[in-house]
Amino acid sequence: MKRILSITFLNSFVSGGVTLIIPLLLLDRNIDLIEIGIIISVLPLVFFIVRILFAALADLKGWNRFYLLVNWPASLFSTLIFVVANSTPFFLLGKLVEAVKESSYWGVNRTAIFSLSPQKEGKEATKNIAVLSLGTAIGSAVAGIGISYFGFSIAISVFVVASIIIGIPAALLWRTPKQKIKTKTCKVKDLLNPKGRGRKFWFVSFIALFFSLSRYPILNLLLPVFMVQELGYSYVTIGIAYLLYRLTSSIVTFGTLKTSLGLRRVIFQSSIAIFAFLLLSNSNGYFLVLFLLLALAEGFGVGFFESIIAKATKRSVCISVDIGLLLIPMRLAEFLSILFAGFIVESMGYLPIFVLSGVFFFIFSGLSWYFLRVKDN
Repeated sequence: MKRILSITFLNSFVSGGVTLIIPLLLLDRNIDLIEIGIIISVLPLVFFIVRILFAALADLKGWNRFYLLVNWPASLFSTLIFVVANSTPFFLLGKLVEAVKESSYWGVNRTAIFSLSPQKEGKEATKNIAVLSLGTAIGSAVAGIGISYFGFSIAISVFVVASIIIGIPAALLWRTPKQKIKTKTCKVKDLLNPKGRGRKFWFVSFIALFFSLSRYPILNLLLPVFMVQELGYSYVTIGIAYLLYRLTSSIVTFGTLKTSLGLRRVIFQSSIAIFAFLLLSNSNGYFLVLFLLLALAEGFGVGFFESIIAKATKRSVCISVDIGLLLIPMRLAEFLSILFAGFIVESMGYLPIFVLSGVFFFIFSGLSWYFLRVKDN
């Protein structure tokens, strides 16, 4: 698991930095919010298609090779493209390669965790998300500080170096002894067999959609732009804000690993999220407080998210493909939300998006709690 967590940290460090840098770089070049949304929406669109392909190959041929053969070079090439990008087509190409990078990671990551940690799938996956949040936090801070003091090109170059380092744990993971990798045998007929993916499976797919809609468009597009245009934040301030957000989320996720996923927790995390989202658009001086409250709610929500996925795929034979299929609606929702978020903000302002995000988080929390209470047949 240490090698998986090392890759997770480095991968999320790069993703956290690039995710913050790209919209700010495009905004700095006077590209409007709608066009920025179109560029960024390429990632989730390509992601869900390529992920299924990688997941199928991982189930048939094994998952431990993907980190070295695909994730590492794609991470390096995507960051190099962003270093030299000077036009919209280049940024679109960078996002496309970044989607391959993310697909190769998420297409096999939960499978790797589940196979290396039998009987502890949900907790280990939650721990992995906490490490991911930590890596993203540091990446965001490095991005903000790097942009302010050294400019966009130097800041992105830092993540090129981090991408190179990913190759070290990826190579070590390839050499993991086969007896340590507990996997179920998956055949082509299993991939194509719809049986076993019943109503509960697709119910979890429906639930996951709301978790993503509550956070993906605001964190990856709207809030960085909001901080610049509405609040006048410097790049350093934005980087530190995202650092504190990810650290808070990571600490809460770690701290709640042994906490029950009960109704009180649902009420608590939903109340925090709805309160913060309702006040966010007119927050001004107390924006950071509300931003960290959202991080608190997310940290509590991660345990539910990983637990429902672990439960839905517990008996899966082709687990990588099943997780990929499970999350297709979520990825489509991410694509559409990023694509149209700019249009909504331009015509109606930020408030409708923020309110909907709070509602979506409430729906996710309640349905997750309900699903986890349902006994397996």
